[in-house]
Amino acid sequence: MRGFFHLKGVKVALKLGLIFSTSGSYAALGQSALAGALGAIDALKESGIADITPVIRDPGGDVSRYEKAAAELLDDGVQHLLGAITSWSRKDMIPVLERKGGLLWYPCPYEGFECNDHVVYLGTSPNHHVLPAVDWVASKGMRRAYLVGSNYVWGWETLRLARERLQAAGLEVVGERYVPLGSTDHAHVVDEICASPVDCVINSLIGPSNTTFMRDLMASEPERKARPGHIVSFNQTEADLAELGPAADGLLSVGNFFEEEANAALRRAALAYAPNGRVSAFLANAYASVEMFAAGANLARSTDPRAVFSAVAAAPVQTAIGPIQVDPVMRHAAFAPRIALADAGQFQIIERAPNAIAADPYLARQSTSSTARRVDLRIVN
Repeated sequence: MRGFFHLKGVKVALKLGLIFSTSGSYAALGQSALAGALGAIDALKESGIADITPVIRDPGGDVSRYEKAAAELLDDGVQHLLGAITSWSRKDMIPVLERKGGLLWYPCPYEGFECNDHVVYLGTSPNHHVLPAVDWVASKGMRRAYLVGSNYVWGWETLRLARERLQAAGLEVVGERYVPLGSTDHAHVVDEICASPVDCVINSLIGPSNTTFMRDLMASEPERKARPGHIVSFNQTEADLAELGPAADGLLSVGNFFEEEANAALRRAALAYAPNGRVSAFLANAYASVEMFAAGANLARSTDPRAVFSAVAAAPVQTAIGPIQVDPVMRHAAFAPRIALADAGQFQIIERAPNAIAADPYLARQSTSSTARRVDLRIVN
């Protein structure tokens, strides 16, 4: 993909809309993802691979503003968008993308059960995060779990899948509660957990809801820190790990990337653009998404979304996080899941899949029966 491409003798400068909430209730996630995108744009220009002009919009965590921002960018001739963070915002943007022919590069973990011709899914799917996390819990002999999540589609669906997998493995789900997105009013949840002998809390909260819940729970039951995996997350990253402080110790998270694997390019992006200077999966996946967009445009010698996607899906694309293969039909990326434990503000990977696993967004190749085979990950020494 070396060099710029030309159309009718004219050197093409690419435009990419970046729609991330860098303010509002989940600003830390948006800031980290935007940092990755801007870092990749700088690196691609410096290396002569692509000249991308970013067009940035900040919906401020207000879901009603995503649709308007997407429409404005597409009307201004920006055919490719990167962003959304939450599934709620992604789903609100899809009808606009369908009407106006745009393509969304979505770099975040999500709950699955979606496949749209105007989206490239470059975050983890439930077989990359929910299943490995729950299988790990079951393998450690835990018997009782409590589920808590943000009250929107991400929380509902990830916890539904977790509940089914836990129960199939013989674990008891002693409670399940949802907190409004951004709310920090969860004393009743902490009280319920403390009143029950719970081995593990499955936590699908995001933003301030997650931060205050973790702190309050650890303040109420500080002895939990001595039990690795006492809290499990499908989306906790370095984007806001520092905000949790000691409350994060012992938390188990699952994803396709953690900071200990970051190369120099990702670390430069974090130092240049991330407010906390940390490399997270949100930053890394956004960085890789920009690289894939540039590769697709150069290979297709076009900015047409269909042509760009076809070029990207034809073969693995080398990125800062390794080669990424996108399924040409399901439009999802294959990833090797990692399981990591938090301690002293850092994630340490303890298990890793040896190879990338194809996304299974509808869990069509999985079983929730008690005889289901565990997702194979190898222990990292």
